[in-house]
Amino acid sequence: MAGPEEWRRARPLVRQARDQLWRRFRDDPNVVGIGFGPPTRGGEVLDTPACIVRVIRKVPANQLAPSRAVPRSVEIEGTAIETDVVETGVYYPYSFTAKERPAMGGISVGHYRITAGTLGCLVKDLRDGDRVSILSNNHVLANENAAAVGDPIHQPGPFDMPISPDTRIAALTRWENIDFSGAYNRIDAAIAHLDDNCVVYDDMKSDMTRPTVAQPAVGLLFAGSNADTILNPIGEVTTRLGIEMIYGENARSPLTADDVRPPGAPVQKTGRTTEYTTGRVIAIDQIVTVGYDAGNATFDGQIVTTAMSQGGDSGSVVCRGGDGGTRFLLSCPFLSTAEDLTGVPFTHEWMSISYARDKYLATTLVGRWLIDTLYLNENTAMMRSGEVRPRIPDSDRAFAQALYSQHGGDMKLVLMNPDRTDITVSEQFMNDAEESLERASKYLLPEEAGAVQQTMALVRERGIVGMTGRQLLTLLDDPELLRKLKEFAAGTGALKDPDG
Repeated sequence: MAGPEEWRRARPLVRQARDQLWRRFRDDPNVVGIGFGPPTRGGEVLDTPACIVRVIRKVPANQLAPSRAVPRSVEIEGTAIETDVVETGVYYPYSFTAKERPAMGGISVGHYRITAGTLGCLVKDLRDGDRVSILSNNHVLANENAAAVGDPIHQPGPFDMPISPDTRIAALTRWENIDFSGAYNRIDAAIAHLDDNCVVYDDMKSDMTRPTVAQPAVGLLFAGSNADTILNPIGEVTTRLGIEMIYGENARSPLTADDVRPPGAPVQKTGRTTEYTTGRVIAIDQIVTVGYDAGNATFDGQIVTTAMSQGGDSGSVVCRGGDGGTRFLLSCPFLSTAEDLTGVPFTHEWMSISYARDKYLATTLVGRWLIDTLYLNENTAMMRSGEVRPRIPDSDRAFAQALYSQHGGDMKLVLMNPDRTDITVSEQFMNDAEESLERASKYLLPEEAGAVQQTMALVRERGIVGMTGRQLLTLLDDPELLRKLKEFAAGTGALKDPDG
């Protein structure tokens, strides 16, 4: 066990070890970050400072080329700095409900060309007479650099409600560009001046209150994985954007080695998707690679917390406080497996998928049966996917990712609001779905492939092209459709039926 002073002395040494390891592994596609924090051994977090290497997938050392194996320790100034390797998956920016007036921190917001993120909090623009502005991420307010000063900002974000004059609340004012060249970034942040006629309230939605001296901000949430959440240090954000907290500099707080020492300082946030959650600081001085739509970007000096966010929470201001216990469920194993097989970020869409499953799909006859069937056959599906993965060519993965890029946006919109009438099932979507299933058939048993073909023919026969989300839900509540699908499933001889 290391004392507080040992943690403080170790921090600059670990930073040197981090830089040395990053130079060695920055081009390794499996390594996504390196930072200062405690190691884990046998499931127990140790009270020892270490250099933590974050990877997409942890691979046994005997299966790695020597050049790709992380050394057990790195010697810095005569001191052996211990290392640890942690599996996190891929990091994504967390952009993605209702109109809220007065506007306040923790609610949906976004540039008119993006989906939605979170309005972090209100701040003062020190470069424009302390004008009250909203703080969020570049990728939420400035569309990953593809924006212009004065662009309209809407609440809620376009993902959650079609934009209109009534949803506009601010004009984009200033942001720091994200560098996609491989150079270090420090922040993903932007501000927008509130419109004169916008009613605002300096507070946060849900259990958390705004950043104050008693509850200072520590970071701006901008990315995460299925394992943890990444923040920009709030001091970097305020300095680089020329802003300050409404309650002044004492309403923000830097993190130190004391905050990383187990169990880690408790922190809390309110976000657009997961609302109020609380977690703990697990690393600082983090180098991390984040996959944006515009490409990969590397950030230095970042904060890592336990998982406390999902897509749409980008832009949340994270403050000291809370009990440190994460209060939302992580993604289901099926999504993680599907992401592993295809490269499509299904876990990033967990909140919208689970929302649609519980609110809409589970209310239909076919939907309930599909959900129950999926979970009843979970073990078999996991085992089969492990056998299939080595056989999947890059061309099939690329095809799946292209379909996600083409249709994913519309599908998410319908998942969250099936009553939209501007999005319907297109002929192109059906053609793409049929091709994807044809590609998938080679990984199925012949009886399973036959059942898939029968199902596609049946939905074609039911006139699915042109249907809205609500019409699809009505179709899924048809007893005859359920009977036919159960018949197809029984014919495979491989699926257990939850109804016996």
